[in-house]
Amino acid sequence: MSNVENNKNDHKEEILAKSKQSNKDEGIEYAVTQGAKKGNYFGIEVVGWLLLVFSLINGQMLAVYALSSVILASWFGEFLAKYRFLNQKRYLIAAICFAILGTGALVLFVRYVGTLQGWWS
Repeated sequence: MSNVENNKNDHKEEILAKSKQSNKDEGIEYAVTQGAKKGNYFGIEVVGWLLLVFSLINGQMLAVYALSSVILASWFGEFLAKYRFLNQKRYLIAAICFAILGTGALVLFVRYVGTLQGWWS
């Protein structure tokens, strides 16, 4: 065996030894991280949708446009991340669609605020 191969094997064994000495359980860490991500995402989605429906029923268009922008941006981020890791074209297409829809909602929001403030009529 060459020196390079010996160094690689020594490095691998060193990493395994450190991992065994560590008190961390990677499965538990992964579950906690995923649980936090899912909980945050679910909370934002549910509360966002409830506020969106309530605002729509009460004719509060400013809130509707703002919440729509946030929800669509959230979906854009989700599908962009899926595309980056899985490299499947359908996720890229979904991300582009949500980016366009989110930008449209943001434009409506700015336009509505501008009309309320008298920036244009």
